[in-house]
Amino acid sequence: MKLTSFHKGAALVFLSWIGSIFLIGINGNFPLNDDWQYAYPVQQLVEEGELEMRGYFAPNIILQVFWGYLFCWLAGSFSFTWLRLSTLALAALGGWAMYTLGRRPGISPGLSLLGAAILLFNPLYFSLSFSYMTDVPFLAVVLLALLAFQQFLVKEESEWLFAACLLSVAAYLIRQPGIVLLPAFGIWRIGDRRGSRGSIALALFLALLAASVYLGYEKLAKPWLGISGNFVPVSRLYLEIILAAPLAYAEELARKFLKTWIYLGLFGLPLLPFLWERVRQSGLLQRRTALPLLGANLALLAFLHYIGKIFPFGGNILYNFGLGPELLADVYTLGLPNTPRLPEWALYALNFISQLSATILTWVAISGWKKLQPRQRRFSGFLLLANLLYLPAMSITSFFDRYILLIIASAILLLLPHARLPKRHMLLPFLPFLLLALFSLLATHDYLAWNRARHKAFLWLQEEGVTVRQMDAGFEYNGFYNYHEDRILEAGRSHWWVTDDEWMIAFGA
Repeated sequence: MKLTSFHKGAALVFLSWIGSIFLIGINGNFPLNDDWQYAYPVQQLVEEGELEMRGYFAPNIILQVFWGYLFCWLAGSFSFTWLRLSTLALAALGGWAMYTLGRRPGISPGLSLLGAAILLFNPLYFSLSFSYMTDVPFLAVVLLALLAFQQFLVKEESEWLFAACLLSVAAYLIRQPGIVLLPAFGIWRIGDRRGSRGSIALALFLALLAASVYLGYEKLAKPWLGISGNFVPVSRLYLEIILAAPLAYAEELARKFLKTWIYLGLFGLPLLPFLWERVRQSGLLQRRTALPLLGANLALLAFLHYIGKIFPFGGNILYNFGLGPELLADVYTLGLPNTPRLPEWALYALNFISQLSATILTWVAISGWKKLQPRQRRFSGFLLLANLLYLPAMSITSFFDRYILLIIASAILLLLPHARLPKRHMLLPFLPFLLLALFSLLATHDYLAWNRARHKAFLWLQEEGVTVRQMDAGFEYNGFYNYHEDRILEAGRSHWWVTDDEWMIAFGA
């Protein structure tokens, strides 16, 4: 059978992603970032046969725990390597769901494949695929839920609505904001059906289902499993913040939306060349439009400089244009310049480029809304509403760059109908995508490499008779191997679980 250009492209994307995994490697029985907290109950299930959690955290994680347990059970032992493999499996599933979601009327298979590739090689998505963090599993299940909702919109078959509800609940059992898909679809349905009785009944049912799942898990499942004391009470904190200082909350939410908008500009750069024809048609390049928008972005950059909030906004994954948090005491606690840094002017330039990109992407989405096909507009409306409910729910007590993965995927889906592939085989339009993919590959490789080096240092210290109670080995190691209540908080000492820092694993002197 003769392969079409699409099949060749699909094979190239898949083989490139698999090849990148082999180049980086998944081996290494060590924690990354916060995933030690989510791995601990898996270890207890594998080695003790009991569910036990350690520490305090926000995500529900229970479904991810059993997903990771499945991989360790099949492998015959607990290891962060198997947990990493479990996340990569869901990352691949998320890429497939992204491609399938893109296959809407008016969108070619090639464009859908481009959208999936942009997600798979997105720096946040790609890097997090090599950890046991909840972000990629959550997004993969949410994309599957969105796919089921999309099928229900097309076919109006109850089986698809049931699947969408089931997957939304599954997403909730990884991270709480998954539950917002249910009320979001109900609210959207009322507007789509102009307030018909059937739409109101469906909205009430979905709201009741969401409330029942939430209360059932909080009031019944958690106490029965004995894990109630391990979770940050995010819902209560959310209400307390809103009621105590509504104006301050609104201001903080506006800041989070602005950061998200600029991040979208950066991660949307691979789409820009394929939107250029629509940009030209929209009138954005005309002087009377372009100059005021350019001036507004310069003013915004000046404002961000004034308040000291320049890209990358202290994110959890994107660190000075490197990937992965540098959770060792010399850099994180003491602030020593022991890792490479981009010059300050480069970060300002990147901030401004991201602003301009975000401006263009926003202009294209708004100006092209009426040109969407009715079915495209319906799904896009639901997607927008789901994201408007998601972002405030996701960033209740903090805001990290990895929280916006769903918003990145949604932005790609919203913009794909406006994109056009080049008529001829040209490499130039793919250059921003290739550069960002190369950065994802190299930066993730470096992140895993220095963590493997730290693991060797940790094992060497143990061979020399130095216990974890005598060392500051970094956030993940002291958390996983030396967790205890009543941390010692004092100047010059890491805030994590350090008993004695006679020995320290560091990037430099």
